[in-house]
Amino acid sequence: MKAIYISIKPIHLNKIIRGEKTYEFRNYVPKKGVDTLFVYESFPTCELRYVIKIGEIIKYPNKIVKKGVGNDEFNRGDKKSKYAYEIKEVYKLDKFIPLKFLKEDYGFNPPQAYAYSDRYLKLTDYIINSKKIKA
Repeated sequence: MKAIYISIKPIHLNKIIRGEKTYEFRNYVPKKGVDTLFVYESFPTCELRYVIKIGEIIKYPNKIVKKGVGNDEFNRGDKKSKYAYEIKEVYKLDKFIPLKFLKEDYGFNPPQAYAYSDRYLKLTDYIINSKKIKA
């Protein structure tokens, strides 16, 4: 597993969970390959809640063929983000981790862009070994 931590706003995360959003759009591709996103749901939720398995990462001007929220805008070049991460599977952690505990127990700070999973080894180990439910 090659994972990064990212923050996603609740409004966008809800669309991912409902299957309306099939790609997560970002301005970067991590230098190390990535196949998994550990998702911190930002304000007002402020919890680490989801694990997302991703497929290919498409770089604009390449096109997305699937339907989904934001895909047409990406294909037209109307999005600020130039990379589209294909969402393959979404898993919900059985026990969400509030920001207070993320900071106190793991030294975790929600990333502005992303953080490699090896930056928070204890937290990463906890997530890997936690029960997950397909969302």
